[in-house]
Amino acid sequence: MIRSKLMSWREYLTPVTHNSTFQSTGQITPEEFVEAGDYLCHMFPTWEWNHQSSTVSGREFLPANRQFLVTRKVPCATRAEQLTVVTDDFDQQGDEGAEHKADSSEDWVVEGRVESKNAEAVDHADIDDLLLGMELESVDQDDDDMVMATVPSDTRHYDLYITYSTTYRVPKLYLVGFNSEGSPLTPQEMFQDIAPDYRAKTATIERLPFLHAHVTSVSIHPCKHANVMRVLMERVREVKSRRRAAGNNAPHAEDEWEDLQSELEGGLRVDQYLIVFLKFIASVTPGIEHDYTMEGW
Repeated sequence: MIRSKLMSWREYLTPVTHNSTFQSTGQITPEEFVEAGDYLCHMFPTWEWNHQSSTVSGREFLPANRQFLVTRKVPCATRAEQLTVVTDDFDQQGDEGAEHKADSSEDWVVEGRVESKNAEAVDHADIDDLLLGMELESVDQDDDDMVMATVPSDTRHYDLYITYSTTYRVPKLYLVGFNSEGSPLTPQEMFQDIAPDYRAKTATIERLPFLHAHVTSVSIHPCKHANVMRVLMERVREVKSRRRAAGNNAPHAEDEWEDLQSELEGGLRVDQYLIVFLKFIASVTPGIEHDYTMEGW
């Protein structure tokens, strides 16, 4: 766990910035993280902020009741290998070497579901196609095959945590898994629910840094999050411009929730950041059925 310790110290020592560069860099400030978290909880009540408690190891630049977001008991019935196309042989690295590979990879988030790993493809992709590729793909199987692949004993549950990374100035996701009997999963078992293309590049074994209790988790390394968010924002702006020109952006009166597409005048709003964040996290953890879809997307 040496790398985990080094990462924790790096987070602790990195100064916090309060100057917003969201539109140009894809990074967010702690204040923008709180704003995005409030919006996520409003749109998806399964997500909630932590309660102010002595069990929470707080950071002074965030409110005591806004240290991290959590959604609990999220089902995961199918292992990642059954939902993704494996393009490379996977040499399981675990905790050792994960951070190094994450730092050296290019545009890792958007390459997990395609045969080619050409990063330039991201720059030319339509946002609709890109987001569709990040969503769970349907598994076309016979009913008998589906029953065999997802027997009840295989169903796991995850607690998902999102906190703010001072090192990369973006959200960071932590996974804590449990088997069908409620016993904690080992890190190696949790790695089974991360897409093979991502395991050695982005997944790191860490203890949850925001709790005093020692809880082992698998974190998704955030080194490329800002890059991907910046690309997505640019694609959103392009799509919005095209739809506006074509006159196809009329809102649907029957929608209960606001029509996000009709409000993206200048691109993605900062309070919508975590909605899109969870869309591309779904490509990293394809079997974990967290709620990240909404009307208008």
